[in-house]
Amino acid sequence: MLTILKIALAKLYHKPYNSALSIVLFAIGVALISLIIKAETYINNQYKANLAGIDLVVGAKGSPLQLILSSVLHVDAPTGNISLDEVEKIKRHPLVQQTIPISLGDSYKEYRIVGTNVDYLNQYACNLNAGEVFIKPLDAVIGANVAKKTGLDVGGTFAGVHGFMEEGHSHDNFTYTVTGILKHAGNVTDNLILTPTESVWMVHGGKPDSCTEHEHEHDETCQHHKHGEHDSHPSHSDSNESSDDEALEHLQHKLSQGEGLSDEEAQLYNKLKGELVVHKTDASESITALLVFYKNPQAAISLPRAINQDTNLQAASPVIEMNRLIALLGFGLDTLRVLAWLIIIISSLNIFIYLLSLFNQSKYEIALIRLAGASRFKVVTLMYFQGIILSTIGWLTGILVSYATWSCLPQFELSGGLYYAVVQKELILLAYCTLIVLLAAFLPALRAYSSNIHFTLSH
Repeated sequence: MLTILKIALAKLYHKPYNSALSIVLFAIGVALISLIIKAETYINNQYKANLAGIDLVVGAKGSPLQLILSSVLHVDAPTGNISLDEVEKIKRHPLVQQTIPISLGDSYKEYRIVGTNVDYLNQYACNLNAGEVFIKPLDAVIGANVAKKTGLDVGGTFAGVHGFMEEGHSHDNFTYTVTGILKHAGNVTDNLILTPTESVWMVHGGKPDSCTEHEHEHDETCQHHKHGEHDSHPSHSDSNESSDDEALEHLQHKLSQGEGLSDEEAQLYNKLKGELVVHKTDASESITALLVFYKNPQAAISLPRAINQDTNLQAASPVIEMNRLIALLGFGLDTLRVLAWLIIIISSLNIFIYLLSLFNQSKYEIALIRLAGASRFKVVTLMYFQGIILSTIGWLTGILVSYATWSCLPQFELSGGLYYAVVQKELILLAYCTLIVLLAAFLPALRAYSSNIHFTLSH
């Protein structure tokens, strides 16, 4: 069998241009299909990972798809802002179990700065690679890709720019401090800069009754407080060190949840921590969108309709809008897939013509091989080997081209688990390609099998 394989390789090498043409045509089709496999795997993975169980997104009136793209996938401009009094009404709705605020508007080196609370990190099952989660305004937790591409580390500082371009109006008066770096999660958080919602309000001047004192200013009094401030709660000031720690932990938890502090709580926090962080809100402040989680399945029927019909807000379902988007993308991918299979079929026809030509040109050689003692089975195997060699080299070349092309798209990174799924599908593609070539080689192999040695040698 090894001798037959060597003869097959020698015969293909003897016709290099014809062999190369068959391989190139086959490789083009395989490369296209391989890229489609990667794109579909990546899209399906991102679809599941980025939705993260979000039932509804509430935002300003506009395109529902734009609302989902901007507030869930973070790849489009927001539809607008919604006021906090409207947000409070939704949060108090009996069919709403949980909400997470989203505030957009700024970026750093094209990575979006997202104002939210720690529930967002928990919803996406984010784990810290270094540092700790944000607690006070202008703290920032950055995604793995952000840290890798910008060089930011824990303790590093940066200033955001208005909008989502690399260059723009810079908010140099407000400097963020990196408190934590997330582990690579394979979802949208890898490319985000997360900070408390109060950070966005501060940077954009939306804090009519608020103030923030940084560490070097912690001895100053908050000038925005109303007259008649109360002293720190007596029970806290007289408590022992253990109760102080418990009180501080409680206040930090409130801040991490995006809740405001009363005057008494702010002064207590200032006394225990040395950093005054007070934020009062009113109806003039706003957020970009609200991620909503249902209390029960009934909410999916009534809540979106109620919001869209009875309020000035817009409610969009991430699942519905993403299915529409994937349907649009799927049509294009299906078209490319049909084109790729047509190229492979054309390549198989080329291999069929090529093998038939090889047989006609070498039928005397085949007759001599038969005369030397080779069986009909070995002659048929010789023809099939030539087709399998062409298809395997074409498949391998196409796979290498597809991976080289995909590596030029760093924003579409595939994790280890996704690569395993892709490789499985590509091996199945090899089996299909081999089957097509075996069908293409059937007639030349049949001609070789049924050829008459004496008749061929006598003419």
